[in-house]
Amino acid sequence: MLEGPTDDVVRNGTRRWAPHLWWIALAVGVGGAAFVWQGTSHRREIDAAWELAVKLIAFACLCCAIALFPWASRRLYWLLYVPFIFFTGYLIPRVSWFYYGDTGREQPDDFYTHLYLLLYPGLVLTVAAAYRLGGGSPGRCLKVMATGILIVFSGFLDLMWYTINPVDRPDVIDAPHINLFTGGPISFGATILFALAHVPVIVGVNLLPLDRWIGRLLGAGVAHGDDR
Repeated sequence: MLEGPTDDVVRNGTRRWAPHLWWIALAVGVGGAAFVWQGTSHRREIDAAWELAVKLIAFACLCCAIALFPWASRRLYWLLYVPFIFFTGYLIPRVSWFYYGDTGREQPDDFYTHLYLLLYPGLVLTVAAAYRLGGGSPGRCLKVMATGILIVFSGFLDLMWYTINPVDRPDVIDAPHINLFTGGPISFGATILFALAHVPVIVGVNLLPLDRWIGRLLGAGVAHGDDR
């Protein structure tokens, strides 16, 4: 086992299956991501609630794979080169093409998919992986990823799009992830309230004793780094 925090709940787990959870979650997450990419629509609109559920489940599995990675060691920093290769070898060139090449905006849905289904989640996962490899606890690692996703789903991005860009503020904001909860487009003011409603949720998530729960699940007890 590589060096890392001696009180890490994953390393100290006594369940026989504890060391295998990370790669099982990774396999399920990668399989789910492949299904989403190949088997669901790349449209901006959410055609069915189950599609969003599958996307979130696949992402949650990838989050668990990173949080439960058993070798929290600074020696593994080179693993972070992998997302850089993905970003610069595929994602950034592809996203750039939608601006420089698709000038007729013939593939707006593919642009949306690459930006919000790949780029943003990829950034969240990369930050969390860096935190975990640097010795961050599994529970706090999960909090980093959950907070990143809650922020983007809160409507904050939609509000800022009309705030920082040279466009007029609309009477209503039509965002698929908001429509799923509200039943349709809502006013700009209502979107502000929708976003603010996520603040206590984010605070609550970050106050959860996740490391304690993970420790009990894995049979490791309570670590010194418990986020209680």
